[in-house]
Amino acid sequence: MVIRIGSSGIYADSMLKLVKLPDILSVCNALFGFAAILLVLEGGSTRALKTALVCILVATVIDGLDGFVARTVESSPIGRYLDSLADMVSFGVAPAVVAFVVIKNFSPLTLTYTHVVVVSAFCGAYIICGMLRLARYDAKISQQNEFVGLPITGSAILLASFMLLAVELAIPGCAYILVILMGFLCLLMISRIQYRKLKNSWLVIISIILFSALFFFYAVSMPLFVYPAAIIVVLIALYIGSPVICRIIAH
Repeated sequence: MVIRIGSSGIYADSMLKLVKLPDILSVCNALFGFAAILLVLEGGSTRALKTALVCILVATVIDGLDGFVARTVESSPIGRYLDSLADMVSFGVAPAVVAFVVIKNFSPLTLTYTHVVVVSAFCGAYIICGMLRLARYDAKISQQNEFVGLPITGSAILLASFMLLAVELAIPGCAYILVILMGFLCLLMISRIQYRKLKNSWLVIISIILFSALFFFYAVSMPLFVYPAAIIVVLIALYIGSPVICRIIAH
């Protein structure tokens, strides 16, 4: 069924008139996710893997900037949907593809056909759960102060930061940890656990400093980027556990 909108609706305007600054940022978000996929398909070298993971983290920063601009400057009728589509590419498909390559390259065992099927199933489940999480968010009737289920952006940040550490430091058993982590994130994304929206200005400043430091150290080929990456992993882990932590404090 096609829903027709009046002459002043979105079908009456050209696409160039519809697209606003936040939409351009959403497109950039998706392009960084696409770049991450292309990098690992090129051959999966260690350098390509790390650059792909940094691309995913850059996409998360752009996603945050996109939302800020949409709330404070301007937004468009297609912005909400374009944002979710971009998130699906950068935080759903890209992390799953990169994770598959990381698991394949860093597994201590020679992967048999059965192993490949199992890993593919976990990566596919991550994409499906991310898709369901985004669909549920878009279908909500009203804005709330909490997210229902872990946001896909948070899942992507944790996965990308952990994989960046695993690839750079050659963490023993990282392939097994990654499979378990993906399964855990799948459950959290489709769960009914409520996560508070982070609006504290200090948290925003800390996040900007950490991501800026990570990007700078990586750009100048300094291994110091593992330190901000490790801090990001810890902070996201604390956010994931925040509902339980808050409940314990309250009691």
